[in-house]
Amino acid sequence: MTQTTTRPLWTLVLNISKHQAPNIKHTRPLRSNAINPNTNITINTARLFSQSIASRQHQSPVSNRILAPFRTPSQFQDALRLCSANNTLLLTLFTTSACTPCRVITPLLTSLIETRPSAPSDKYAALAFAELELDSPDASGGGGFGTMMDLGVEYGVTSMPTLMGFGGRRAERVTERLVDTRMLCDERRMASWVDEQMGKGDPFSTSAASGGGGEGAGKGGLLSRIFG
Repeated sequence: MTQTTTRPLWTLVLNISKHQAPNIKHTRPLRSNAINPNTNITINTARLFSQSIASRQHQSPVSNRILAPFRTPSQFQDALRLCSANNTLLLTLFTTSACTPCRVITPLLTSLIETRPSAPSDKYAALAFAELELDSPDASGGGGFGTMMDLGVEYGVTSMPTLMGFGGRRAERVTERLVDTRMLCDERRMASWVDEQMGKGDPFSTSAASGGGGEGAGKGGLLSRIFG
């Protein structure tokens, strides 16, 4: 009679694990050299956009300025002198706190002037824009230049809003004025108008006329009725 030897169960399991190891393959995740298409598009678009901006800035740099609203006569006079010294066309929107159309016109002109590049036909070196608030409380006493209402009388303001251009060696003289509210609210027409004014240059360079910009000194009565 043959005697069988009983082996513990754990030795059988160990023997099987040694001689019949599971066929497991350790694979590394594939590495792809391809760039995410979305990332590639984003990078290329950003690069082209920055190159386009740099190209435009190199060709026609924008040096225009948006000034803080004039609330005293001295602020306005200082800006006139500065623009005259720098051959800058200053567009000034005569307005009041109650001017409803100005809420549309001011942002339109601000955007137009901020983004307008210089052109070969420009006679002025740059362009500037600011509001002039005729009903602004003037705590400075006028600074020797009168009051804000006096400026309205001096420049013959009879309706709101009124856009005036000042430029050249005699910067206190009005180069052009515009009172058509519909045109002032039309971006395309205003862009054309601004281009036209920039191409005119200093209209008083050879003028022998003297005096300030008081072309409407006799119109104070109507202005007084506007503001009471």
